Amino acid sequence: MRSRTELLKDLVLLQGKIEILEKDLANFPWDSEMSLYSISIEDFIYVLKKSINDEIDFEALISWANALECRDDIGFKDEALQEFVFELANPEINGEITKERLQEIVNELQEQSPI
Repeated sequence: MRSRTELLKDLVLLQGKIEILEKDLANFPWDSEMSLYSISIEDFIYVLKKSINDEIDFEALISWANALECRDDIGFKDEALQEFVFELANPEINGEITKERLQEIVNELQEQSPI
C-alpha cells in the first residue's frame, strides 16, 4: 500500500484518476495536524499546463481543485496558490475557466518564481 504522502503527491500532480486517489486517501484519517505535502508553484503550473495543452479537461481541473481545497494534509508554499485553487474549484462564483485565464495564472506565478 502506498503511503499517504505518496498519494497526496500523486493527487497534487494529477498522476492518476482523482476518484481513485481520493478513495485511496480515504483509508487515512481526514484530519491532519500538519501538511504532509506542500504544493509548490512548479507543481501548480505543471497541472495548469496539462489543461492548457488539452491533456485534461476543465471538469478534471475543477475536480482536482475541489479535491485539494479542503484537505488539511496539503499545504501551499505560496498564498497565491491557495487563492487560485479556490478560484478553480468554484467557477460558478469566480467565473468561467478558460485557457486564457489559466495562462494568465501561469504567467503571474512564473513572475513570482521563474521556472
